[in-house]
Amino acid sequence: MSFLLFVLFYGFVFYLNQYVLIPQLFLKRNYVSFSIIAIGLLVAVFYIKPFDQAMQDTRQFNNASSLPPPNRGDGNRKPPPSEFGDRPLFQDGERQPPKGQRQRIDIISLVLYFMALTGSAMIVLSKQWRLAEKNKALVEVQKANAELAFLKAQISPHFLFNVLNNIYALVMTKNENAASSILRLSNIMRYVTDDARVDYVPIEKEIACINDFIALQKLRLSKKVTLNYSVQGEYKQVIVAPLILMAFVENAFKHGVSNNIAASIKIEINVNELTINLITQNTILDKNSSEDRIGVGLQNVTQRLALLYPDNRYQLHINTENNIFEVVLVLHNAKTS
Repeated sequence: MSFLLFVLFYGFVFYLNQYVLIPQLFLKRNYVSFSIIAIGLLVAVFYIKPFDQAMQDTRQFNNASSLPPPNRGDGNRKPPPSEFGDRPLFQDGERQPPKGQRQRIDIISLVLYFMALTGSAMIVLSKQWRLAEKNKALVEVQKANAELAFLKAQISPHFLFNVLNNIYALVMTKNENAASSILRLSNIMRYVTDDARVDYVPIEKEIACINDFIALQKLRLSKKVTLNYSVQGEYKQVIVAPLILMAFVENAFKHGVSNNIAASIKIEINVNELTINLITQNTILDKNSSEDRIGVGLQNVTQRLALLYPDNRYQLHINTENNIFEVVLVLHNAKTS
């Protein structure tokens, strides 16, 4: 019975600390109540001595079991000497233990008490730490999604605004390509408003949008502008963040077209199973405009790259040498990363 009480007592201390003291008091900064209860349990352990009691009762049980049966015919036989000698009995019939034994501290009971508190506390704190890390990761994901949605909302209207200006110019000049241009614009708007809502799309959709955009741009280019556009490679099963390539292409036309100054635009897209390579080059018509593009104009797209292609999954290089604004972008296929 004493051994059962020993197990129940330390089990009570362990689970009381795990489910009540740590979560309800300590973690809620109620340190006074936590300390009072912990010290109260410590005092109880000090006076009860659970381990000593269990061991003493076990020894007494073993000694009683090993004694020979009493000889009922010998009434003069003396009882066997006890471990307490001939000291007088208490009123309850038990002999008085030695004085040193009554004052001895039960070190093992105290150690087990602190082990029960420490073990249960470590379990609770480890769960709290894992929960905090999980919540932190969730907050980071939600923050990244919010930033990404905001950046998309900034890019799409700006892109559509430029295309609508081109269509307006065609209609005003009664250009015969106005009808087909409206159809291309419809395709672009469908891509921007529907497909671009997800994080990644098949690369062929992005290239189709670029093709329509360049076809619209060709209608307004003067003879002073030279355009070289090429797409190479096999892009089945390759995905890309929507409007990433489109942003750099649109940027080249926005700052590299002039009706009065000779200029050139070069766009190369090379796709393979592992990477997507984009090179855009355009003549720098206005140096101040070029500096604005690096500092402000391409900030949104670079932020999207950092969100959608983390852990060095992209390389972006921008050069402004020899009066040429050049962008070299390498994206690692998301399906292989």
